[in-house]
Amino acid sequence: MFGRMSADAIATVNSGCEPLAAVRSLVERAEGAKVTKWIEFLDSILVFLMIPGDLTSGAIYVLDRKSGVWYWIDFEDDQYGGYSQNELERLLNEGNLLCLIERPGLLRSGLKWVLECAQVPAAA
Repeated sequence: MFGRMSADAIATVNSGCEPLAAVRSLVERAEGAKVTKWIEFLDSILVFLMIPGDLTSGAIYVLDRKSGVWYWIDFEDDQYGGYSQNELERLLNEGNLLCLIERPGLLRSGLKWVLECAQVPAAA
């Protein structure tokens, strides 16, 4: 699950949009997915969406609150159907994903990032 990460812009909301409205707009686009994790920072929001009943359908999204851009976070791995809640927790705790999420400007920089267990994310 760790390794090369991509952050693809997938949707926009108004800059400074209320968090609930921003997340609601993402969920509407996700057609049936439910929020299973929501973490707010001053400059960003991380949301983990899953299809009910599918324990490995999770997808990671990050809102850059200043620009209003939603990013889909994915990894170059063989998990094409998504991630489990446990895998997300491992990524947050061991992969230090929050180091990037707290500073969404790093996502819009266009740099590719590599996440490895117990290391600070590094630009590829």
